[in-house]
Amino acid sequence: MRVKIVIPQFMGIELLKDLNFGDADAEAIVIDSEKSTLIKNLCDERNWVYIPISQTDFSHGGTRNLGAQLASERGSEILVFMTQDAVPAGPDWLDHLVAPIRSGEAVATFARQLPRPRASVLEEFSRYFNYPAQGRLRTRADIPEMGVKAFFFSNVCSAVRADVFWELGGFPDDVIMNEDMLMAAKVLRAGYAIKYEAEAEVVHSHDYSLKQQFRRNFDVGAFFADAGGMLEGAAVGGEGFRFVREQLRYVLRRGRPDLLPLVVLEAGAKFSAFQLGKRHRFLPLFVKKRMSMHSYHWDQKKE
Repeated sequence: MRVKIVIPQFMGIELLKDLNFGDADAEAIVIDSEKSTLIKNLCDERNWVYIPISQTDFSHGGTRNLGAQLASERGSEILVFMTQDAVPAGPDWLDHLVAPIRSGEAVATFARQLPRPRASVLEEFSRYFNYPAQGRLRTRADIPEMGVKAFFFSNVCSAVRADVFWELGGFPDDVIMNEDMLMAAKVLRAGYAIKYEAEAEVVHSHDYSLKQQFRRNFDVGAFFADAGGMLEGAAVGGEGFRFVREQLRYVLRRGRPDLLPLVVLEAGAKFSAFQLGKRHRFLPLFVKKRMSMHSYHWDQKKE
């Protein structure tokens, strides 16, 4: 099955230069909202497809749909989505990622994310909590047990069978973030299976400040407020409390009790931001833009 890899990029040439697919039949489609001559030259050298767009036209779902459309026109049977800062941890990552789709075990997969070598203890925990060493197949039957975790899916490194992707309408093009989670919800509710493929590994993590955590979780709350019935059954409260509880235990096991106040502060910032984001309809536009990590979304959003 032919594979095309869709990569939205902005100021990521150093990471893209080191990207190795490990599959001679794979082709990259780079959607560049920087309109960089260096990126274009890199794509030309590697026979990658280069698509320049305006920064004001970027959206998490719509931009990826643009790349997926071109990939499908070029004969792609499996659509792989990556972010520019996902660094493959080994040469076989792509083979592992698409293997469950090629075998018919699942129609969508996503990779394990490992922390960067100099990641903070808290970010290290986040990667290990959300991306365990054991893979898992998910179906609609797992939603009652797993709640919101059943829909967890990351376009940092993911793959979807192209015919199913278009059958389900692609990514929503008007969400502030988590377009991948809504795709996962559509896949499961349509009766298909998703595989978290732990053997496909990429290095990817972010050490966000408290301010950045607040702004990101404001957007998460706004996403859930606007997601509608597609995420029905995806209660998030219990998972959030479990994350904080396990994070407290992790920092103690690592011999870092000095981080306990930061864990509490971070949890408070995330919770308050999430609650505000869920109520974004009551906030004026300028406040939403100040609180949001993706402030451009509010200029694009059609109420």
